Amino acid sequence: MSASKDVVIRTTGISKSIFVISLVIVAAVSGVAGFFVPGLLKQSSSVITINGAGSSFVFPLLSAIDANYTASNPNVQINYQSVGSGAGITDFSTKIVDFGATDAPLSGGPIGQRANITRDTGTPLTIPESIGAVAVAYNVNGISTGLKLNATVAAMIFQGNITQWNDPIIANMNLGVNLPSSTITVVHRSDSSGTTFIFSSWLNSSNSHFPWKLGVSKTPKWQYGTQATYLSLPQNVGVAGGVQQNPNTIGYVELNYVLSTTPPMTYATVLNGDRNGYVLPSLTTSTYAVNNSTASLPTGDGDWSKVTLLNAHGGSSYPIVSFTYILVFKELSVVPGMTQAKAQAFVNYLWYVVHNGQDQATKLSFVALPSPVRTIDEATIRMMTYNSVALHS
Repeated sequence: MSASKDVVIRTTGISKSIFVISLVIVAAVSGVAGFFVPGLLKQSSSVITINGAGSSFVFPLLSAIDANYTASNPNVQINYQSVGSGAGITDFSTKIVDFGATDAPLSGGPIGQRANITRDTGTPLTIPESIGAVAVAYNVNGISTGLKLNATVAAMIFQGNITQWNDPIIANMNLGVNLPSSTITVVHRSDSSGTTFIFSSWLNSSNSHFPWKLGVSKTPKWQYGTQATYLSLPQNVGVAGGVQQNPNTIGYVELNYVLSTTPPMTYATVLNGDRNGYVLPSLTTSTYAVNNSTASLPTGDGDWSKVTLLNAHGGSSYPIVSFTYILVFKELSVVPGMTQAKAQAFVNYLWYVVHNGQDQATKLSFVALPSPVRTIDEATIRMMTYNSVALHS
């Protein structure tokens, strides 16, 4: 594959099958029952299949939750496809799947996604089902985990204002680190990505003192970063593989993908939201960010587009943390193939996700939902109906 500036980059990366195997191993060590991989289980005619698609950010967690749910409810199979948040929103809004999963909430306003879906199909509900961190991973020979970065320098790197690893701006932040005079290759998502939305939101935040010009979006205008050398790959697993297998690269991935790869990946320590210290991403520092967040949360049928956990206060709060969401319709009869039995099974599954399913979160470096968020989710699930009849009291 060719990147900008006519540089040819290897794209071997980690195959999805190998990466899923590594996640199964991590899950087993953590005490998780396992991951459901669609297509590996035979189904009888009496099995109800619930189909979902979207976020690769949350794929490790949803896979573990789904496997455990099916183990206890063998008549219900969850078929979740990790295709990226943008595709998940599209598949949900066009009713190809029963639910979508996204790290970027539906856009608000009179012509936003939420309004358009409501007008064309029915009321969408937003259910935050997990909280995770985005790590800035890199592959530089001789440089271990902990290279210091802040939003300003990261923005300059990802849009091509800094193109060499030994640039004085990076070097001055990392005194004593032997940085090479090599060209930086930026690895980014090729698909419409909620992880990209989270990361570009951070690059554009008040903690960056350099203008981020490529857009806050699931699909920023990477081609306009004309001085950068880019490598474009799909999904979190693709970006993780691109960084891991290619020297002098930098990219952004959900934390579990960084921690689950073999050999281990290296990743940055990032200036916190109070700008008074550098913090490594971890379950502990992500939890601090959630606990110190002042985000005001709407109801499940409200507008979540302004909700953010970025740059939370506290010296130990990791600054790139976000909710991820499940999208469902309030009235399930609008979904093709939905029956009373399937609607009931679906609601029971969602209740499990936000309750017992959260037991898997910390084992995979996601933050378990705080009690106030679970309370909102409970009220949201109780809104769901089939032919106008409530499915959960």
